[in-house]
Amino acid sequence: MPSAVTASQLSATGAAPACLRDLYGELDEALTAWGEVEVAPLLHYIAYRRMVNLASVIFRPKHEAILVYLKVDPDTVELDEGFSRDMRGIGHLGTGDLEVRIASAADLEKAGPLIRRAFEAA
Repeated sequence: MPSAVTASQLSATGAAPACLRDLYGELDEALTAWGEVEVAPLLHYIAYRRMVNLASVIFRPKHEAILVYLKVDPDTVELDEGFSRDMRGIGHLGTGDLEVRIASAADLEKAGPLIRRAFEAA
């Protein structure tokens, strides 16, 4: 678990299944791998920023998934039902127009290029 996560976030991740806690550790590494990224735990989500937010991370333990909202234009992505979704015009916590659902290591690997695009755009 990254050290930047607050006590409230730790309790939120502690309520998550162990597989999600492990996935979050890998996701955190992916979101911070390409340079300086500030991790800002907030009340409802964890923000990853450079100059602006590049991703917002929300835990969904009941669905055994982590939702990542990326600052990527959904029109430039081939949306995959159950994995990615256009969130423009849909109210949600965090920032970013592209929702990516991560429930496995395979999902995280598939999200890698999208995370990289969000990093480059931020």
